[in-house]
Amino acid sequence: MRSFTTAVWFMALLFAGTASAVESPAKRDYQSANALFQGQQYREALILYQKVLSAPPAEVSAGDIHRRIGDAYFRIGDFHSALGAYRSALADPKLTDKAQSQYWVGFCCFLLGRDAEAVTELLKVPQRYPDAGAWGSTAYYWAARASERMGRKDLSAEYYRKAGGSGRSTQGKFALQKADAAKGK
Repeated sequence: MRSFTTAVWFMALLFAGTASAVESPAKRDYQSANALFQGQQYREALILYQKVLSAPPAEVSAGDIHRRIGDAYFRIGDFHSALGAYRSALADPKLTDKAQSQYWVGFCCFLLGRDAEAVTELLKVPQRYPDAGAWGSTAYYWAARASERMGRKDLSAEYYRKAGGSGRSTQGKFALQKADAAKGK
């Protein structure tokens, strides 16, 4: 009886090891898309990300796939398509990094010359995700730049000051200098 129990235990372990070694096609495609992205083959990665989106692997949310699609579009300079993908990512409650995706929505608006929309979208980062760290201060910086392009020096100075924070970093010092310049000091 003991050898039978040992044989059953061994078979269970063998089966568990074999089952975990089998990957779903969607997971393989997602990993392949990530490898293509890392290899700067963004158009090829897009094709696989879009394929995976129809049936995502269990461990990856549709929002995260949309974000990766947005990243690929951004890298090839298609900011309009990137904007749509980032907005789709934000619609998924399971998205892992909402602050980052929100930032990219605002930055794409900035790059498309939609300055008022850019300010609105960028300010959502520090408002909705106060623990976003660098994403929040960077969002303030680009909101300041968009405000500056709209001729709103008062707002640009305020946002540059918020981007600068304590002014300890090189970026913080630069943003505070921009705030002073925007105020006319």
